[in-house]
Amino acid sequence: MKVFVSGATGNVGRLVVRAVLEAPDLELAGGFCAEGAIDLAQIQGLPPCGIRGDSDLRRGLEAATADVVVDFTSATIIMENLRLYAERRLDVVIGTTGFDDAMTAEARRLAAEGNLRWVLVSNYGLGINLVADFLAKVRSHYPYVSIVDRHPARMANAPSGTAMTLAERGAGDEGAVASRAVLDGVLGASLAGCRILSQRLPYPGAYSEHEITLGRDDELIRITVQDFSSSVYVPGVLLALRGRDRIAPGTVVTSLSSFS
Repeated sequence: MKVFVSGATGNVGRLVVRAVLEAPDLELAGGFCAEGAIDLAQIQGLPPCGIRGDSDLRRGLEAATADVVVDFTSATIIMENLRLYAERRLDVVIGTTGFDDAMTAEARRLAAEGNLRWVLVSNYGLGINLVADFLAKVRSHYPYVSIVDRHPARMANAPSGTAMTLAERGAGDEGAVASRAVLDGVLGASLAGCRILSQRLPYPGAYSEHEITLGRDDELIRITVQDFSSSVYVPGVLLALRGRDRIAPGTVVTSLSSFS
């Protein structure tokens, strides 16, 4: 499988490049990166692989003859990227976050019109996806759900896309709370019957944490998922790449459970 990586020198993109280079069943076809024509292995301190990045996405794709794209770029350019992938009839594993409802709707339209297989998952960490599956399974028994997301202070958005996905997977009727909020937002924002609170503190590195608490009379379940580096996303990306043939053409998949 020939893989093109957009955002090939970014925090996650470079890890995906390394994983593709090391996988016997995958082949690096090319990459899109701001640095331009640099060897995508050499920039990581690996022996040169002869595959160079390109700062022009269209030009890079035309030269690459890829089967599938992995995109970890930016919400500011992702829709332009997706339109180009659709034009070139490419399957895509999308790791870029920051999608709103309109962006997701357009992604679904592009995939359907092109009969393409696209994966759009807010977090490729295996742990958080297993927890999301559990939350969806047991939600009907637990009317109270609280989700706290903790990220470094430089995090671009609040709540995290992962926290919102968890709430959507755990959609249900919200448990009644008698407390009057004296400060706006002190009880968190409500989404799909779940309460979300965000904490932004000077955590080092790529730390992220999601704490999910489910409650019913006389019982609480509390699950915490802590990630300490971006490497936790790579196994999920590889799972999506290797499982893309199991996706119905014209479909956008939003959960890794489709590949389990």
